[in-house]
Amino acid sequence: MRSARNPVVKEINQNVHQLKFEDGRTLYLVGTAHVSAASIDLVEETIKKYKPDTVCVELDVKRLEALKQKDRFEDLDLVKIIRSKQLFFFIGQFIIFSFQKKMSDKTGSKPGMEFKKAVELAEERGARVVMADRNIGTTLKRAWRVIRFRDKLKLMASLIMGKTDELDDLDIEELKGIDAINSMVESFAEGLPDAKRVLIDERDAYLTGNIQENLGEKTVAVVGAGHVPGMLKLFFKRMVQKDERDGYDRIPPKGVVGKLLPWVIPAVVAGGFVYGFAQGNMDRARDAAVHWVLANGILTALGCFLAFGHPLTAVTGFVAAPITSLNPTIGAGFVTAFVQTLVVKPRIRDIDQIREKSLTIRQWWRNRLTKVFLVFLFSSIGSSIGTFVALPVLLKLFGN
Repeated sequence: MRSARNPVVKEINQNVHQLKFEDGRTLYLVGTAHVSAASIDLVEETIKKYKPDTVCVELDVKRLEALKQKDRFEDLDLVKIIRSKQLFFFIGQFIIFSFQKKMSDKTGSKPGMEFKKAVELAEERGARVVMADRNIGTTLKRAWRVIRFRDKLKLMASLIMGKTDELDDLDIEELKGIDAINSMVESFAEGLPDAKRVLIDERDAYLTGNIQENLGEKTVAVVGAGHVPGMLKLFFKRMVQKDERDGYDRIPPKGVVGKLLPWVIPAVVAGGFVYGFAQGNMDRARDAAVHWVLANGILTALGCFLAFGHPLTAVTGFVAAPITSLNPTIGAGFVTAFVQTLVVKPRIRDIDQIREKSLTIRQWWRNRLTKVFLVFLFSSIGSSIGTFVALPVLLKLFGN
């Protein structure tokens, strides 16, 4: 494979860099703002001007399919998603979509349209198209494994509760500039360094390596502006080998604590009851059982009520939580979300509301689809708190 490092770089403008390599190949690296209409024009102008034989885009196959769909929620089967235990990752993708929707409402451009335009122009010209990014599901799973619990809550809260008036204060023209986006990335890195490493740094390397491997004689690569500084450094320093990219495709295994904890708690609970009965502490065992049921059930039901879930959902959560807390394979949130979906089925207009306009904080509690997400999150949190509230009482069963 020919070397694709240490190029001569020329800044054509603040959003386009020309990289000339020793073997004569040329790369035009286009940095875009994903919700800027001007970025679409810039991509079209660059491809038509330089007539590349290869076009690389910051997409994976699934994201390209989603962009080509007229309605990404058209074939939504929420029950199937819940049964396959993919609801959590669907929520993550949905929150990202919701945040981008708020941005696109301000700028007048749908997120990712510059990538779609690049693919369309490449196909019209007969140029080779390279999907250079990592699978979005892999990125989300890796991020969730490495981010600390406190930062997970911070990230979720910032995306769900982000104030729209903060977006209103942004200058649309600033959103198109790479400097403004770089400052946003730096701010993100300060608050959530682990997330920045997975969501930006790893993908800088992943994108760079795929582009290096697939360079044509003349290539246009379209990526988010936040990736450009890191990618330029990598192009100068080294070739990003396939082994390294394969490593970024692997989901980190759970730590020892993460693997054992779901099984340790049920074992402690069951062992406590067995020991209590064996020692003849019937009253204490009965009190502990009542405490376990009430702590898990009430806090899970409270989570359903905080999400404005259906009363039947709350009742189901109360009944299911003491049982699911003893079963590492299923959580109370999946049960309550499933029931909420069945008794208050999301309507077409709920999906249309998400597709056509961004949701305010209040609308998250009114929209039937997003309410399922809230039921899942809040009841899961309630069940977890209930388990740890009840544990001290259960541990007393091992005492005299």
